[in-house]
Amino acid sequence: MNENNLEYLKKTLDNLGFDNKLNEVLETAIRREMPNFSLGIQTTHRPLDAVDPKAARTEKLSFDINFNRSKDSDMYFLNDYKVTLQQKDNPVTRSQTFNLERDYRVTALQAFKLLSGQAIEKDVFLRTKNEPNRENTPNQERTPVWFKLNLQVKDAYGNHPMRTFRPEYGYDLEASLKKYPIKGLKDVEKLQEVSKALRNGNIVQADLQIGRRTIPVTLAANPQMKTIDILDIDRREVRDEAIFASKDKTQSVKVPRAADLSAGRETSEPKIEANRQEVEQAPSAKRSR
Repeated sequence: MNENNLEYLKKTLDNLGFDNKLNEVLETAIRREMPNFSLGIQTTHRPLDAVDPKAARTEKLSFDINFNRSKDSDMYFLNDYKVTLQQKDNPVTRSQTFNLERDYRVTALQAFKLLSGQAIEKDVFLRTKNEPNRENTPNQERTPVWFKLNLQVKDAYGNHPMRTFRPEYGYDLEASLKKYPIKGLKDVEKLQEVSKALRNGNIVQADLQIGRRTIPVTLAANPQMKTIDILDIDRREVRDEAIFASKDKTQSVKVPRAADLSAGRETSEPKIEANRQEVEQAPSAKRSR
């Protein structure tokens, strides 16, 4: 058995967020010199929009991690893993196979957030057709790229297409946050805290100022629409025309009630407290411009 190869695979599993829970079964499979094998593990998470940090862990994930042995040596490779998500309030089971190289080493927690409908930002080494592996290129710098799954469709392999948004696409998260009357974001540190949470694919609890009223909302990044998704406590979209109605009309106009704000738009923001997941910190907006 190639001990160096085994240690590398253990480190890879750890970096993906599986800790050392699979080390023993991994070593057993390699000692048996199996040509290929899969290792499984199950985890649970709190819903991303849960306000209570002690909320029940109702989101169930199953991982099948696939290994293959080289035809020319005794080395094994971890090329991809399949994850299945079953949510308490969603009868539809979602699944996705993440290829480590193609999908820029999406971690287990990031996979959960992507399958939950969130967008995440990762600093990655961009590849070209002529340079498939640029991680080893001298002086190569990482580029921040947004990722989001299209959960509405599946390709011929049963996967949801992965959408990517590079810096040249022009998504400015901080500018999107500053556009809306979200309490507390005039503080630079709070703005940075919220921005970091959203970049990590988290849903953020916030207070939105509508005229003389303040309503609780959630915020989420929406790089495709270059905005943020804002939902009320009933998970209904809060649109721009509802938020800025008092500015567009006369001062005698009625400030809409929280129940009426869902007439239109998506975004999310904190109070400012980002929902925290164990391993690391991170819906599509339709709104009038």
